[in-house]
Amino acid sequence: MKRIIPKSKYWWINWAAFGVILLGLLWYFRPWFHGFVMGVYRNPLMLELIVLWVVLHFTYFRRKGSGVVVNTLTGPKTVKFSMGSILMLVLLLFISPIFSNIAPQLDVVNSLHYTKISDLPETKNNIRLMPYEVASRYSKDSLQLSQFRLGTENIANIDGKLSWMFPLVPDGSILSLIKENKGIVVVDATSQAKSTKMVWKDLSVGEGMQIRDNLWWNIFKTRYFIDTDDPFYIPVGDEIYTVVSLIKYSYKQFFGLFYAVPEFGGVALIDSAGNIEVLTPEQAQTNAVLKDNRLFPESLARYYGEAYVYHKGLMNKWFIHEDQIDIQDVPGTTSRRNYQPYLMDTEEGLKWFISAEPYGQSHGIFKIFIVDAADGEIGMYELPIDDTLTGPIKARDFIRQSNPVVDWNRFSIIEPLPFIMDDALYWKVVVAPSDAAGIAYQAFVNAKTNKVTEIKDNEDISRFITGNLDLNSLNESEPIIVETVRDKRDKDAIIADIKDKMSDVDALLKELEAEESD
Repeated sequence: MKRIIPKSKYWWINWAAFGVILLGLLWYFRPWFHGFVMGVYRNPLMLELIVLWVVLHFTYFRRKGSGVVVNTLTGPKTVKFSMGSILMLVLLLFISPIFSNIAPQLDVVNSLHYTKISDLPETKNNIRLMPYEVASRYSKDSLQLSQFRLGTENIANIDGKLSWMFPLVPDGSILSLIKENKGIVVVDATSQAKSTKMVWKDLSVGEGMQIRDNLWWNIFKTRYFIDTDDPFYIPVGDEIYTVVSLIKYSYKQFFGLFYAVPEFGGVALIDSAGNIEVLTPEQAQTNAVLKDNRLFPESLARYYGEAYVYHKGLMNKWFIHEDQIDIQDVPGTTSRRNYQPYLMDTEEGLKWFISAEPYGQSHGIFKIFIVDAADGEIGMYELPIDDTLTGPIKARDFIRQSNPVVDWNRFSIIEPLPFIMDDALYWKVVVAPSDAAGIAYQAFVNAKTNKVTEIKDNEDISRFITGNLDLNSLNESEPIIVETVRDKRDKDAIIADIKDKMSDVDALLKELEAEESD
């Protein structure tokens, strides 16, 4: 006779304990699920539509669906199946991300004040000359540690100069569990020459470290429903501070359809001991460590520029294209490009620069957005249509044309930056070898005349930007001929090889002549 074990009336206690333990683990390891949770948090409409689908499925589609027999552990069961319900779910999940992407940009462009400015802020000191690709190459060439590699690069104001910085993070999964970040490599961005320095400091919390020492683990334990910019580092005395700009979201609705709008959420400031201080935007601007540095998130500055495509409405964006912009990024020399916006130090402080072309096939310069790197105030520099000014993409063609002696298969033109000099717009771009092994020269393209000025010397570049360089004498000089170190080594090796072969031939001739005389 089969014995039947009665079900305990306290069975729910086991399930409740299991649920509590599961929720506790999920709460403790919540930083691991941050990406998924924020994907839902940024897309509240998805939850609304799923609830709508569940209601319609059980009140309408399920009753009309056909029965399908499914084998289960307890035997066959009939499950109601409706193709209409599945198609509706797919349609709702397709609509949700489209609305959640467009609605915030429409809100941003209607709520932001794009202040029209008549002049670009001048850059006379602290001129940005070193592009990311070359700074990265210099940093890698300087690294002499077997257990560490370079982490995420970024640019900031260090000791009054724009500088690229790269953290030294553990290289490998095992080392990331047992090693701390070693410090940072700093590359002067205001010089063409290689100028790097190591700042040594063990960081208790940092990127590339695992698990509880991980930077994101600690930030998301402190503030969860936020997005973050890439970190950068500020050395102050014997201390290194990690700085992470934060993006928060506010919920708004359109006829009951909710969407999330990104906003500047402040700054997380982490010292080398791992202590985190979350500052509001106002507190960050008065903080002694962050004084005169970038605070506003780079990704949010780009978002503000991209949102302008909707300033005349959705139909204009899709069909009419009146006064519509297109932000183009110039390719770099490495697999990772340095996308806009570019950080520049001006007489009005640090600014994010974004240049935009007209929509379509045109490559003329159309508008320049200037976002204050402290508070996010955005200005827009518009150029008259009659000016027919060349944009940064086409400026590359005139640089190639101006110097035909360069093998452009081995050199790249990167990082266009706008400059206003004597009421004329110039694009300053860097000409560098494709392997980013250095800087060949800086080229300034007059956006109106397309005239190219090529300069190699740092002091001449500074004098040119400040208007103190004699352009006539400079332009009358011979074209700049660039040659990589590798090219010179190859040429020297070929010459030496030819000389060796000529010596061998000469010795052979003398030997033959001696035999004939005998």
